[in-house]
Amino acid sequence: MAFKRPPWQQGQFSEADTDPLAGFANIMDVMLVFALGLLVALIAQSQELRQHFRLQEAVDIRQGQELAEPPGSLREQIESGAEGMESLGRVYRDPQTGKLILIKGNAG
Repeated sequence: MAFKRPPWQQGQFSEADTDPLAGFANIMDVMLVFALGLLVALIAQSQELRQHFRLQEAVDIRQGQELAEPPGSLREQIESGAEGMESLGRVYRDPQTGKLILIKGNAG
């Protein structure tokens, strides 16, 4: 024969264990989501990050035109020693002005 409880102890929450920190866990979840969102928003507004990912405009180079600084993609290929590049001459730097002068011909 099963033990029968009195009517005042047959409520919905009578057998469930009550955890006093159950609501606190939900608040902590909300705080973590808010903090992560704030962190992502601050990083997205970073000027350094915007500058890093800014697209560079195409540079149209004509023969005889002075190029103050090589475009980023060309600089990367030069620094990495990309294969398939062909030597077209020698480059000299003018010590007074800092300009580069290209002498066409075989680089030997």
